[in-house]
Amino acid sequence: MKNDKFKGEDGGFAINGGRGWSEVVFRNHMIDVRGTTAHAMGEYIFTDATSGDDVTVQYTFGYKRCGDGQVRICLHHSSVPYQGSSGGVCQLWTAAPPVRSVTKEDVRNAQKAWGNAIKAITKAL
Repeated sequence: MKNDKFKGEDGGFAINGGRGWSEVVFRNHMIDVRGTTAHAMGEYIFTDATSGDDVTVQYTFGYKRCGDGQVRICLHHSSVPYQGSSGGVCQLWTAAPPVRSVTKEDVRNAQKAWGNAIKAITKAL
C-alpha cells in the first residue's frame, strides 16, 4: 500500500490493496425475513477507486435485530462467482418459499453430508 501508516497490514479485498473502492452496488436475488432475523443473497459490484474497473462478487449475509433495536450483520460470506465448465454462473436460490421451516437437525444433517462429500472428494484425489 502507498500509505506508510498501514505498512505491513493486510492489503486484502476490503481495502483493495490500498486502492480502495469508489462504489458498491448490491443486487439482491432474495431477501428471506424470519422474525428478528433475515438472510440476503445476491451479488454486489465493487468499482475500483483507481482504475474504475468493476468486480462482481456473490454474497450471503445474515442479519439480526439486537437487543438495542439495531439490525446488525451476524453472518457474512463473499466469493467470486462460480464458473462451471460451460461458463455459466451457478444459480443458488429460487424465489419459491420453503415448504416447512428448517430445523437444527436439518442443519446438522446438511453439515454432515457436506463434510462427507469433502472427504469423498479427498479420497478421489
